[in-house]
Amino acid sequence: MPGELIDSEAIFAPLAEFRRVGLAVSGGPDSLALLLLAAEFAGRHGAHDRFVVYSVDHGLRPEAAGEVAYVTAAAGKLGLTARALRWDGPKPATGIQQAARAARYGLIADAMAADGTEVLVTAHHLADQAETVLMRLAHGSGIEGLRGMDYLAEIGGLIVVRPLLGVDPADLANLVAASDLAPARDPGNFDTDYERVRWRQMLPQLAALGLDARRLSRFADRMRDADQALAGMAAAVVTPLDPVTGSGSVARAMLIKLPRAVAIRVVANLLDRVGGGQKPHDLAPVEALTDRLRMEPALKRTSLHGCLISSDGVTITVAREAGRQAARQSRVRSDSSVTRN
Repeated sequence: MPGELIDSEAIFAPLAEFRRVGLAVSGGPDSLALLLLAAEFAGRHGAHDRFVVYSVDHGLRPEAAGEVAYVTAAAGKLGLTARALRWDGPKPATGIQQAARAARYGLIADAMAADGTEVLVTAHHLADQAETVLMRLAHGSGIEGLRGMDYLAEIGGLIVVRPLLGVDPADLANLVAASDLAPARDPGNFDTDYERVRWRQMLPQLAALGLDARRLSRFADRMRDADQALAGMAAAVVTPLDPVTGSGSVARAMLIKLPRAVAIRVVANLLDRVGGGQKPHDLAPVEALTDRLRMEPALKRTSLHGCLISSDGVTITVAREAGRQAARQSRVRSDSSVTRN
């Protein structure tokens, strides 16, 4: 039984506020384990109608259609409703994993809206969290990125919950092995052309040096605590943006007074709000800009992440680059016209 290996109550009881819960199931061992846990929980509480399984064929492998059919059939045998979805149309030549992820969430979001499903549960686990932390560390992320994946997140308008982040994938595989389900093997999970796979293959070597997945996950938890503290301090410095131009400002004296980590977060937030959410992977340029703004009495003009930044020594101003500002003003005028009519 699933409960003998992983407690399904601990996984799904916290989701009691949601009337209908979606499960993202690809057919691999992790998501099949999630399916088994949901079925066990549903059977215990007579709640099979609360769960809907979503399985996506990305149209990238001929075997995928059969894997999706297997998932929907397995879900049906367990008493759960299932939806088979397919990503049709042309596929990009590069960045296929990112594009497939976006397409998957988009397809599931549309299906969930039609089904009245309120939250999507995924099978991201302990090793996934460790890989994410390592990738972000390699990309130069700051504390905000090193917190890893959150238990609860919003992705493309979806509420996504990851209740297995603290679960060892070996336990998930053992759960499936003890059942009559046969997990699919996606060759993409072993393709070293993908960065995540390379980090996955590195994990055993890091574990041998004492840096295992659980320790990386604990590090992510500590970074989350630190990130929340920084976010709270930076929020106290937030000023409203100009409603027409979308520009923002902050007093230079305030930026100088703040601890450097908080000042960097204030500048990053301002760039994010003014620039329209273009958050960089690498924090280094934001750190360098913040240091310049704090040390140099005046800054004529520099650009970063779709923004123009200047300082007269008293006030630091962040404005959209010309093309973005024109688009913003056009939208504002259009909205005003609609309101007047």
